[in-house]
Amino acid sequence: MRSLLVVCGLVLGLGPGPAVAQDRDVRRELAARGAPSAFIGPVGMLVDRARLEGLPAAPLADKALEGWAKRVPPDRVAGALEQMRMRLVEARAIAVQAGVTDPPGVMVAAGAEALGRGLGADEIGTLIRSARTPEQGAIGLQVAASLAAQGLARNAAVAAVRHAYERDGGQDLFELPSALADLSGQGVSMADVAQRIMRGGGLPIPPMAGRGSGRPGNVPPGPGGRAGPKSGRRR
Repeated sequence: MRSLLVVCGLVLGLGPGPAVAQDRDVRRELAARGAPSAFIGPVGMLVDRARLEGLPAAPLADKALEGWAKRVPPDRVAGALEQMRMRLVEARAIAVQAGVTDPPGVMVAAGAEALGRGLGADEIGTLIRSARTPEQGAIGLQVAASLAAQGLARNAAVAAVRHAYERDGGQDLFELPSALADLSGQGVSMADVAQRIMRGGGLPIPPMAGRGSGRPGNVPPGPGGRAGPKSGRRR
């Protein structure tokens, strides 16, 4: 269970624990930060709607808090939250089509993040189907989204994650963004990295990277990892 909590926090960008809770009172959190009722009301309604639809509400709550911290006007925050809610709906549908009968919130959130980074439904479905567990699929989606955000072509980002699934059961998935950054820092172009990956080379991971070091890479998402509550895969 600990690994799932860590993954939830990493996917939602808050660290282990807090992002997992679905009973957060976003209205209270915003009020505690000084947000006025004109901001809290529309935001609270959108978060409530997501909960009623069975969607993970934590990403929406976090987005709302970020919007208030940056003093973004309420209508713009509401628009951003609605777009995120629609991505969550789409990500859940993609996961179901990929064979996860009741996708856990962490997978839905990761799928929505991947959509926001430009990955398509086919690419997201491929990563989910290629994973050994829904939990590993969620990690793979997050990492692919991160690689795409770094400038790697989407098909290469997906291929890099799939290569990591096959190479070591996904133990080093969280090392891929650092490996890409290292190559970029050495002057290797993203086009050259993509060619290497598409030829089957994957991304080079330093020996023992993330293993026993306390870094996120030592979260084992392979066989035996928990798939999270109410999750299942059709075979």
